[in-house]
Amino acid sequence: PAICNFVRVAADEYGVRADDRMYQGLTLAFDFSVEEIWTSFLTGATLVPKPAGVSLVGEDLHDFLVERRVTAMCVVPTLLATVEADLDDLRFLLVSGEACPQDLIRRWWTPQRRFLNVYGPTEATVTATMAQVHPDRPVTIGRPLPTYAALVLDTTDPTRVLPFGETGELAVAGVGLADGYLNRDEKTAEVFVPAPVDLPNNPSGLIYRT
Repeated sequence: PAICNFVRVAADEYGVRADDRMYQGLTLAFDFSVEEIWTSFLTGATLVPKPAGVSLVGEDLHDFLVERRVTAMCVVPTLLATVEADLDDLRFLLVSGEACPQDLIRRWWTPQRRFLNVYGPTEATVTATMAQVHPDRPVTIGRPLPTYAALVLDTTDPTRVLPFGETGELAVAGVGLADGYLNRDEKTAEVFVPAPVDLPNNPSGLIYRT
C-alpha cells in the first residue's frame, strides 16, 4: 500500500503530464528512481532512459537531454550543477537527495518551468514533503504531501511537539511509513515511536524520528 499510495500522490501533486518525456538516469537501487519511473508510468509520460552502463554528467548529460527532447527530470543538485541551464524543453524539474543551494535555483528557475524541491527518508517511502521553489524565496522542504504528516519534536523531550518557528527534530508519519527495519528490532524501536498527537492518514499510529 505504501508505494502505491506514494506514486498516486506524486502523480497528482507533481504536475508530470502525459506529453512529458522524463529522463531516467538514477540507479534502481536508489529509491529516488521511483520518482522517475512509476510517476511517469502512472501519468502516461514517456520514459527516456540513459544509455546502459554510462554515467552522464555535465556536457554529455546536457547534449543527451537536448537530443532526446527531455521535458522532465528528477535529479540530485550536485549533478544538476554540472549542466548548462539552457534547456528550453525542460518544463518540469525536481531536486532531492541533498540540500539544494539558492544559486542553483537562480540558475535553473524560469516562469515557465515547474521547479520542485522534495524531501523524504526511505523510511517514509521516497518523499514526504514538497516545495515549489523560487529564486526570491528561501529554499525549504515545504509542506507534507497529502497522506503524510510532519512534526518538529523537542530534542530534549521527543514526546513534545514544538510550535511553528522553533528548531527541533523532524519526524514524519503517514500512509507511507515503513513497519521498521528487517531484523533490527532495537533500531526500529528507537526511531519508529508512538505519535505524541493524533494524526490523520496514519494507520500505524507511529512516527519516524529522522
